[in-house]
Amino acid sequence: MTSTDKLVTDNMGYVVTLARQYRSDILSTDDLVSEGTIGLIKAAEKFDPNRGKPFVTFAAPYIRQSIEAAINRFTKDTETRSTDESLPVGSRNNFTLLHVLEDPNVPKTDASLEQNTLNDDLIRFMDVLNDREQGVIVRFFGIETTHQTMSEIAENMGIKRERVRQVRDQALRKLRKAAKKGIER
Repeated sequence: MTSTDKLVTDNMGYVVTLARQYRSDILSTDDLVSEGTIGLIKAAEKFDPNRGKPFVTFAAPYIRQSIEAAINRFTKDTETRSTDESLPVGSRNNFTLLHVLEDPNVPKTDASLEQNTLNDDLIRFMDVLNDREQGVIVRFFGIETTHQTMSEIAENMGIKRERVRQVRDQALRKLRKAAKKGIER
């Protein structure tokens, strides 16, 4: 099995999760998953693991774009039909654009997955940071705690907001450097 095949196979569940975020009276969930899989395959072919970006973060836009393009294609096909065309009452062909828009009530699975992946990466390299830097990063990114703003962090740590920003930026530089060394090994 090639690395591309493995990426596609290992991430099919993610495609299903993303496809379920879209509501469509035109396309079934299976159709949306099929379209999303096309995007997943494109992403797997273009993915470069040496860039340090998690695959799901890289693939999400490709998957979403494929699903949305399919919905747009089918929407345009039906909009070009004559308005005089008679459709049976209750036909599934009676739809509007509202039927195919992304459902805003469904939580964004990829956002939480990206956050969890980021948190895992941060935790892995936290030992390169001093206590103050760790405190800022943990609070700022909400690692195993609630996310805090820089103002809240400053108040809790007894330092100025600008100092929080400086510590955060310094810590992120250290983390990037540690991550880069970790990837090169």
